[in-house]
Amino acid sequence: MLMHSPDRQLIPINWQSADLPTMPTIARRLIEMLCEVEKETEELCELISQDPALTAKLLQIANSALYSLSSEVTSIKHAVVLLGQDEVIQLAVSTLLAKRFLTVPKELKAHAERLWKHCLATAYIAKDFGSDIEEPDLYTLGILHDIGWLIMMSQAPSLFLTMIQERPKSLKSLEEDWGIDHQYWGAKLLEKWDLPEPFQVTALRHHHPEIELSPPKYLLILTLSNFLANHMKNNLWSFEEDEIPQNVLSGLDLDQDAFNEMIEWANSKKDNVELQYQLTRA
Repeated sequence: MLMHSPDRQLIPINWQSADLPTMPTIARRLIEMLCEVEKETEELCELISQDPALTAKLLQIANSALYSLSSEVTSIKHAVVLLGQDEVIQLAVSTLLAKRFLTVPKELKAHAERLWKHCLATAYIAKDFGSDIEEPDLYTLGILHDIGWLIMMSQAPSLFLTMIQERPKSLKSLEEDWGIDHQYWGAKLLEKWDLPEPFQVTALRHHHPEIELSPPKYLLILTLSNFLANHMKNNLWSFEEDEIPQNVLSGLDLDQDAFNEMIEWANSKKDNVELQYQLTRA
């Protein structure tokens, strides 16, 4: 994907820095598997078993109240049988990326945790739209859509801590005042990670899908999911809520009544998101 620099001047980012977030090798292969029609369970189990800590964490999650299964899950293969391949892969990706989001200096920990919970909420909501979309995987798009904020935490932590104290009226005014662009930075990082174009598009346009001439359905879904996650108060910033762009609702064939029902549904899932957040961050 060809990335165009923003029109305004941004604070400088060292894209060669060793401090930039990196993509775990296992997570990259797992994301690739999510986009494959045919997945080999044996390969999946073998891949996960390469990381004993990941294996232990997945078994803990599978046996938690998040699923309330009637029998104890004793192996990754057992988890795949009970939960399905995609569910296990999504849990594994979440567990691996939680470490990337939460490996920050102590003074940034609380902010990174809020960001991670927001991304989990967005992914959880987006996943519910997935019945007629085989790829890209909506859950992992949600997990990674706001990763641009990690760029600032890694490259300008002092500036981030100063900025977080402000209470601007909108995200747009905050970014213009401070010379930042979390969407552009997120897309550039995902390009650097060599993830497929939908990940870059989602990072770049999840606040403004109308910039795209014909926004793909996955982008509209992620824009709506991001809005609903913020509406649940699972967000990094406490801005006044913007209205959802009308073209998002029309593009998804949603009227106002359906949208209101979605808000109510999302708010009913707060406990599920909180439980998954607690399990992945531990």
